[in-house]
Amino acid sequence: MNKLHTKYRFWPSILSLPLGIAAAVMARYAVLLSGLYEQFVAGHPRVLGPFIEAGLPGLVHLLSLAVGLGAVVALVASLLVLFPKWWTLRLLRCGYMAVWLVFLFYGQVVFRATGAILAGNIPIDDVLPVPATLFFWRYDLLLPVGLAALVALGLYLCSWRRTVINLYTGAQDEQPAPGDLILENLRTHGRDPAYRKSLWSSFGIHLLVIVLIPWLLTFWGCVEPYRVPKGSGTPQVLSGPKVVVKTKKVKKKKKKFVLNPRSAISFHRPDLDDSDVSKKVEEASQATYVADSTRVMGTGAGGKMGAGGGKKGGWPDGMENAKVRFIRLEYDGPDWEDGMDALSRADMNFLDAFRKLTGFPVATQGESHPISRLADYPKGMAPPFVYMTGAGDIRVTEREIGTLRDYLMSGGMLFADCGSPRWDGPFRNLAQRLFPGEPLTTISDDDPIFQAPFTFANGAPPLWHHGGMRAQGVKYKGRWAIFYHPGDINDAWKTGHSGMEAQMAEGAIEMGVNIVYYAFTHYLELTRKDRK
Repeated sequence: MNKLHTKYRFWPSILSLPLGIAAAVMARYAVLLSGLYEQFVAGHPRVLGPFIEAGLPGLVHLLSLAVGLGAVVALVASLLVLFPKWWTLRLLRCGYMAVWLVFLFYGQVVFRATGAILAGNIPIDDVLPVPATLFFWRYDLLLPVGLAALVALGLYLCSWRRTVINLYTGAQDEQPAPGDLILENLRTHGRDPAYRKSLWSSFGIHLLVIVLIPWLLTFWGCVEPYRVPKGSGTPQVLSGPKVVVKTKKVKKKKKKFVLNPRSAISFHRPDLDDSDVSKKVEEASQATYVADSTRVMGTGAGGKMGAGGGKKGGWPDGMENAKVRFIRLEYDGPDWEDGMDALSRADMNFLDAFRKLTGFPVATQGESHPISRLADYPKGMAPPFVYMTGAGDIRVTEREIGTLRDYLMSGGMLFADCGSPRWDGPFRNLAQRLFPGEPLTTISDDDPIFQAPFTFANGAPPLWHHGGMRAQGVKYKGRWAIFYHPGDINDAWKTGHSGMEAQMAEGAIEMGVNIVYYAFTHYLELTRKDRK
């Protein structure tokens, strides 16, 4: 037994680790499942009736309990399987069977939910549930869990091999076990090798084309072109109080000259107050920005957000059936993904609010990719803006700097959000590398980015002041290529608003809408030739 244990000591670890990972994932979703269901129903209220008729609320509750129970069984089994005993082997098999039962239960919920949406002909994010759409919905929902279930099936099969059975029971039997017979049958292709080989070839080709290639393309160099909603809109359609400039009236200073009236020479000493610079500084100091209370939301423009002067909303250079997407930049540094988890949902909360405020369709999930992937977008169809945040160092290569600089100079905008005081310095260094000699400058309160669709009389709401009190940026050819928010606007978008008051959180959402509008409008104008 000792020799056998030494020879096959790797088996307990191989069988334990995947089960432990499955237990952790199931425990997480046992907690999140009910909340995710409620969020989906809240975002698509028309599904509530069909879901109740299909018994979805009860099924989701049972699924949550089943996932939690499966997590407990899998966790206990993954720990005890490290100690080879006959009963721990049986517990291991129960753990992998629990994974499979959870997958089958989850599949039933997915099919019943999507079937109810199809039967009710309920559009989800403006997409009608035709059979083809239904297939891709189910594909996206089942693929990750299905792959985990396949791994669980393979390891369950391994637990029936003779070497594993002998290791856990202490037997010295050399007869092939059921697992050995199945694997040998697969290896030799059974009694009809020609048929089995053709069957496996067909299965492999379908798996490669339908599953593996699309999955691998999500990791390497293939990006979905960014499309802006097509239409015609009016710039200021959601405006709040309009910013007006009031100038203080000040008395003109009387100049005193000290002269010698009897002198033949006239001495004139220019005063600093006479210079043009002094006059501009004085005018700026006298101007204050206040809100015009006579201007209220929705009046005056009579349309929806966009360009072209229409009332339906959208941009003339946009594309049909396009969705607004929110793309974050990945880089080597801490917390670049802050707010993207299923609980915080900063990006998705912003997109949901954007859809409600503007009426435009939005993506059903947030996205992120490395800086290098910006080079893979077709000309004129790159994201009009990309978002970046963090809480420490920003380590990017010179090649990534070049890629990001090319993107910004081609019409894109970097929407940077200071997630921590430790991020302020590294980001300012990054901005200098992107635009040498062009420091971040404060954006004035009357800048167009603060005027439409919402008006901010005092500039961007500062929130946490991690990087200062005022929004800053870098201009390239007359437009903001970098917009730097110093106060972690991401926090206000998270579920619960990180403890902020609702009014502050609403202002943070509206500021984000302004940035998206500004980026879309300028990008489409600058890249019109590329799309043609």
